[in-house]
Amino acid sequence: MKRIALVAAVLGVLLTSVVVQAQLSRDFANEFLAQPAGRALVQTFGALKTGYLDDVDDDAIIRGAITGMLEAVGDPYTYYLEPRTAAREAQDRSGSFEGIGAVLTPFNRQTGKGVEILNVYRDGPAFGAGVQRGDIFMEVDGVDVSDFTTTEVVDLVRGPGGTTVEITFQRPGASELVSFAIVRATIEIVDVTAGIVDGDIGYVAISSFGNQRVYDQLTEAIARLQLDGARSFVLDLRNNPGGLLTQGILVADEFLEAGDIVFQRARGVTQRLASADALGLVDAPLVVLVNRNSASASEIVAGALQENDRALVVGENTFGKGVAQSVVSLSDGGQLAYTSFEWLTPDRRSITEGGIVPDVVVTDALLAQTISVEGRGGELGQVVTILVDGVEVGSTTVDEEGEFTFVTVGPRPVLSEVQGEAMVDLTNDAVLAAAVAALRDGTAAAVGAR
Repeated sequence: MKRIALVAAVLGVLLTSVVVQAQLSRDFANEFLAQPAGRALVQTFGALKTGYLDDVDDDAIIRGAITGMLEAVGDPYTYYLEPRTAAREAQDRSGSFEGIGAVLTPFNRQTGKGVEILNVYRDGPAFGAGVQRGDIFMEVDGVDVSDFTTTEVVDLVRGPGGTTVEITFQRPGASELVSFAIVRATIEIVDVTAGIVDGDIGYVAISSFGNQRVYDQLTEAIARLQLDGARSFVLDLRNNPGGLLTQGILVADEFLEAGDIVFQRARGVTQRLASADALGLVDAPLVVLVNRNSASASEIVAGALQENDRALVVGENTFGKGVAQSVVSLSDGGQLAYTSFEWLTPDRRSITEGGIVPDVVVTDALLAQTISVEGRGGELGQVVTILVDGVEVGSTTVDEEGEFTFVTVGPRPVLSEVQGEAMVDLTNDAVLAAAVAALRDGTAAAVGAR
């Protein structure tokens, strides 16, 4: 396990904790009440408690006030998590949870409502019960969840191992609903998938840095690929939203023998946060894949490998989330996350300002393209044809109100039933094909000369 590269990161986290504790030691209650708006908020709470027509839910209105306060900041990365969600995210970071062993996704990707099964892991409780990919949640323990979000369904489906959850699904093509009694078990969160591509190229994809076992899963995957004859590697960080900084640093360090990994800027003060040690285990040619959804820790990894001339970066400009949050555990069991730092690449370049620019730009055609159109003014029954760049993508019919809507999305991704096994499509994946070409023609091996 690497330790040297983490020293600065750990010190940074400890320093953050000290700063947060110092801030919270101030007498904010009196500061709050000294503000006219603060007193107005308390008066509003009192009026609702004493004069509103019906009883009010204290927790609901207070948490609504917290959410409103943070929305007023105007920063999408500053937010409040309610206790149940905070507990679930903490469980995810541990690397395992107790549930049924299935991947859930929104059924309606435009509204986020309704939930379907995206994948079922072999040998898990759901697989053993007979749950299938494409099943749509209708009820969980008697609760109608047909209009729930994914998060809301997850909260109901998870529970202590050994307990039973009753789930009713609508199965595409079936005339009747199907129901299962599933005994929950401990499910490991596997964020690293791997396989051999084109004979001797080791392919490793990291879907998230959100759990504490990502680095361990990476090293295990690389060891297997080397035994299978991998002589070069592709590190796929596409659609990776980030997660734990420490895991990102360890992953970058796995491919580096020297060089800085990431710098931190906080209120004008910039400091080195982590550098590579000399224990990098992978010195083979390397290509990193990114796209517009690669963010945060995945951008730190890609930037470190690119600017240390260790890897060729292929794909699209990344998302550009170079800010980080301090997290405060609140007295109600919830969590407050607020933006307090900015991450910089080894060349001290802001990730927020433009993201990571790939060395080889290739559009990621595998990204699901959602097209949503709403309109009005037609006559009942008229057919409206939707064109994109002159190409017909579909049609819809005007309703009795003279309105029409049209939504189309790309296909669901294909996932293996075996956790840790990658599913790749070299024929249709232009970004991966470009990476393989760069490894074959020597472009990737020559990055140190650029």
